[in-house]
Amino acid sequence: MEYNVGMPIRPLRSISLLFAGLVGVAFGYLQNTSTPMILAHRAGAQVVPENTIEGWAEARIRYQPDVWELDVHLTADDSLVVIHDDAVDRTTNGYGLVGEMTFAEIRALDAGFWFTTDSGQTRPWQGKGVRIPTIGEVLDSFPSDNFNIEIKDSVPEAAELLAEIINEKRMHDKVLVASVHQEVLNRFRGIAPRVPTSGTENEIRPMVLWGKLGLGSLAAAPMQVVQVPEYSGSIHVVTRGFVRRCHKQGICVHVWTVNDPESMQRLLELGVDGIITDRPDIADRVFKTMGFRKFHDRQ
Repeated sequence: MEYNVGMPIRPLRSISLLFAGLVGVAFGYLQNTSTPMILAHRAGAQVVPENTIEGWAEARIRYQPDVWELDVHLTADDSLVVIHDDAVDRTTNGYGLVGEMTFAEIRALDAGFWFTTDSGQTRPWQGKGVRIPTIGEVLDSFPSDNFNIEIKDSVPEAAELLAEIINEKRMHDKVLVASVHQEVLNRFRGIAPRVPTSGTENEIRPMVLWGKLGLGSLAAAPMQVVQVPEYSGSIHVVTRGFVRRCHKQGICVHVWTVNDPESMQRLLELGVDGIITDRPDIADRVFKTMGFRKFHDRQ
């Protein structure tokens, strides 16, 4: 089923039953993919038009990231589209809030309009037919790939719709879901318990702060992954001890958004499980140099 113009959010009374048959799944690609992983932030936002099918197709051929990290928003007519910002202004030739636009209005925009790698001297993707896709279209286009999906909306209905799409596309073993909104993530976990999730700030903060007091093991850990910056203000989040404590609890550590080779190398030496980056090209070189990938093999 495709979620396009005018598609209402249907009552999901039995959505948890849809996932009842997934008991054998051991949290998807987290167990099926070698670590550390390269997670291409918005498909690799500094090398391709972000959060587009065309951009990911280019990045996956050239740099072979392990995961496409992407974002979803609800439109005014309840389509779940792949875009990071609340508004379309920064990445397209249009303007307006995603939540106040229909899918048809968003689909008409050029999602490659502003993309440049040379400070605006050239815009190679402008007028090439690049469009904002639905999450359903993305999953249909790359059924063998792995996705890190962040729900940007603060309403639980977004979690319900995403869970239904993941189930209908049979992609529960290919996705990991994130949200900064606790209620949204709680709702998703309740109806899709076999799909791995990352932690919210409220869930991760005790692990960091209690850990610095030697009490990190006491923090509740309902997630399978923590996705964090190396530093949060003056607090050094990603330390060797933090990584070790997470691993003791069976939690993977992904660090965002890391674009320089020195930081990538430093974090990989700490034992992190994934680097979230706008520069999958740089990450690919670093991973090869450090022996995590072979120069002559595609990962």
